[in-house]
Amino acid sequence: MARMSRTPGNGTLPSTKQPRAGRVAAKYPVKSLAKALRILDTVGRFQHGTSIAALSQELKMGKSTVHRLLATLREFDLIWFDPTTSNYALGSRILRWSDLLVQQNVLVRHGLPVLRDLVSAGRETANLAVLDGSDVLYIAQFESMERLRLSEAVGTRHPAHSTALGKALLASMPEREFDELYAKADVLKSLTANTINHKRHLKEHLQKVRNEGVAYDFEENVAGVVCLGAVVRDFTGKPIAAMSVSLPIQRLRGDNLITLKEHLLEAVKRLSAELGYNPADLSPQIAEADRQFSRAVS
Repeated sequence: MARMSRTPGNGTLPSTKQPRAGRVAAKYPVKSLAKALRILDTVGRFQHGTSIAALSQELKMGKSTVHRLLATLREFDLIWFDPTTSNYALGSRILRWSDLLVQQNVLVRHGLPVLRDLVSAGRETANLAVLDGSDVLYIAQFESMERLRLSEAVGTRHPAHSTALGKALLASMPEREFDELYAKADVLKSLTANTINHKRHLKEHLQKVRNEGVAYDFEENVAGVVCLGAVVRDFTGKPIAAMSVSLPIQRLRGDNLITLKEHLLEAVKRLSAELGYNPADLSPQIAEADRQFSRAVS
């Protein structure tokens, strides 16, 4: 679910060219706008910016088209041109939007202080993500204080079935919804040798997650990375997100895994409470799920 780094690295992720599962495609898409958005998305994947030639090759657009769109985006401060490298990077307006997103998004606004305290308690990277189709979408993160740590950019997606975050959310999903989500996917994508790659095996595994209240990822998404995750609930009792702790396998020991689990469950309990989650107000079905959650916390 993350990459290990000592210092932030460069690189790209696969471009998003088709609507993902769970999204509704625009009925009358504006092609020029779609191209501009793809440029923004791609530029954002390069830590130190990128060139017109690289964008043209990555997006299979003509250089003149890329140049015109970049010029328009620069007018609105959505793109910045670095004269020393001739690379293009995200502009200052994106940063302002990022601040507004934190202010407007209740989950992120309440989640960031909880993630910070979780990192302070466990000294490992803490993440917050939501389910988007069959993927998990990272919406917030605080990195570990250790020199060797896990890092995942906000906005990154990973398959739900291979991550602790995703499995925690899938385990809280009604069976009917799970079957609909994976109706056309009996065989699941393998990211490592440890990935659960069959729907039937995943369903069996999710029952164990429900019993324990925590999902684990032992090198199932990225080799050398271990994660544990649990769901965050809103005032209706509905699981709306998941929080996780991730660490390099080199630092995995039996005692610290137990300690990290305790810190994680306390963190999701705190964030859920801040979002209005009150077990006393729940329906019998959700109350039973809450009792399982409470047993895991204790």
